[in-house]
Amino acid sequence: MPAQRLLRLSAATALLAASAGCATAPGDPYYSGVYAPTPVYGGGIVYDSPGYATYPAYPVVRPGHDRWEDMRDERERRAWRQRQAERERAEHDRLERERDRARWERERERDHQRAQREREERARNDAQRQREKWERERRERELAERQREQRERASRNNRNSDGTPRTDYDRYNPKTGQFLPRSEDMP
Repeated sequence: MPAQRLLRLSAATALLAASAGCATAPGDPYYSGVYAPTPVYGGGIVYDSPGYATYPAYPVVRPGHDRWEDMRDERERRAWRQRQAERERAEHDRLERERDRARWERERERDHQRAQREREERARNDAQRQREKWERERRERELAERQREQRERASRNNRNSDGTPRTDYDRYNPKTGQFLPRSEDMP
């Protein structure tokens, strides 16, 4: 019984589908090979059937919306664009100031480091000059000391190198009152 009911239902569905719109109306441009096409000049009725009328398209009328509101909307959009441009300009200026400040700090740090290096260089140079001066003074003192010792040695011709009095009277010059120099005292 359910099979017979199913068969009746599917037959009724097919009949309804065929009668409801599966067939095309004459003059349909999609099926131009089957039916003679209806010419369409500047828009008009495609189907000859009186059930398919075409209506003209009228402009959309917005209730309560007039040109003053359009002008106000345009002013608001322009003001928004100006505010946006102002925000972008302010952001750009802020970034530029930050870059300038960072550049200024880098230059200041570089100048500070350069001044520090110059001070250290000057201190090293001063220390080097001071060491050279002390070394020169030490050499001059040593030279002066050697010269003084040589003069003393030359003047104490009457003493031996160990400081004892000379006893070699054969080298004594009574006219000058001094001993003649010995070969070991000679340069």
